[in-house]
Amino acid sequence: MDKIKQLGIISVLFLCCCCQAQAQRYFSDPEYNLFTGGLVGGINFCQIDGDSYKGYDKSGITAGGILFMPFGTDMGLPIPGTLALSMEILFNQKGSYGGMNPGYGIFSQKINLYYGDVPVMINWYRGTRKSIIGAGFSVGFLGFREEYLDRGHGPELVKKNDFNYVDLSFVLSPTIHIWKGFHINPRFQYSLIPIRSNDGGIGNKNQFNNVVSVRLMYLFSRAGGSKR
Repeated sequence: MDKIKQLGIISVLFLCCCCQAQAQRYFSDPEYNLFTGGLVGGINFCQIDGDSYKGYDKSGITAGGILFMPFGTDMGLPIPGTLALSMEILFNQKGSYGGMNPGYGIFSQKINLYYGDVPVMINWYRGTRKSIIGAGFSVGFLGFREEYLDRGHGPELVKKNDFNYVDLSFVLSPTIHIWKGFHINPRFQYSLIPIRSNDGGIGNKNQFNNVVSVRLMYLFSRAGGSKR
């Protein structure tokens, strides 16, 4: 988990340093100088590290909107492009599911976590009709939670609410252009701070959201920009 945190920090710092180092030469393409919005939706494959289970066995919905804000500067690399700040507002279902756990006398455990997420990333941006890659951070606000334990008498709702309200996470998100404004957008997201602290319960460890997403993104084309 420490390696994931280090990778996230290094990735974002590298992109920021590149931005500072290059000369300010402006593109003529309006897509590289104007804000661009879009819609995203897809599926989260989730687990909670530290709950004594392994595997992305819990699925959920992710949906919302995204805004790209290009810096409009030529970075001087062989592949044309600029840096763009992006911000999203998302509904994200996270959590975990696990089966038999003899060590704790559990037949199954299911955790449903419903977040409003605000990812902010630095992206290598080439317009709405090109592939993109970005890295950054997301702040998630827990709106609702459910935890069910089955100890052999059917699932029972756990009344204790000990999940943290805020989830700060690292995000890595390549975006692959497929046709017109449509993109496939896989994403990896991992909590940098515990979503639930060690309280001597199941797993007996601090717990972290671990999410892999597959999303479809549509970006609106700006007038005068690329149509490919």
